[in-house]
Amino acid sequence: MRLQWPVCAVVLALSAGCSTAGPSEESPGSPETAAATQAPQSAQVADPAKVLAQATFDGPRGKFELGVVSLTARGRLADLTLTMTPHYPGFAEKSVLAVGYFTGVYPEVTLVDPVNLKRYLVVKDSAGAMLGAGNEAYNIDRPNTLSYTFAAPPGDVGTLDVYFASFPPFRGVPVTR
Repeated sequence: MRLQWPVCAVVLALSAGCSTAGPSEESPGSPETAAATQAPQSAQVADPAKVLAQATFDGPRGKFELGVVSLTARGRLADLTLTMTPHYPGFAEKSVLAVGYFTGVYPEVTLVDPVNLKRYLVVKDSAGAMLGAGNEAYNIDRPNTLSYTFAAPPGDVGTLDVYFASFPPFRGVPVTR
């Protein structure tokens, strides 16, 4: 089945939680303004006060807080939940697409087993799409919940290092089973 451009654009915008409105007048055509005029809605926001590890980084658009909420293995899969609060001084919108905030790239999230020397990448579905929150819009100055699915490490692995893009990793994050 082949979709026509307007239908495809609406389907993509709706599936990403975006409106079909065009770019704002402040900076026409920029990836930042592709974000919805209203902040994205999520079913449940992770409590940034209940994190296993947290750090503040200097991002390309401003400082952001990143926290590891949980890393849970369930069968052959492992779920990583992060909380992120991005700041974007001077940006008038309530939210920004990840690709806009990180200047044209989606932040890659990986897990590393430093004992068995294995890196775990986000699982992809049969269509090649990653099972993660890598392309959502971020609420500015408010916590955002990001979830990613990986292959689970072996049962004897008790901790993993969590990498978010090229920022320093969170080392020794406990794996809950």
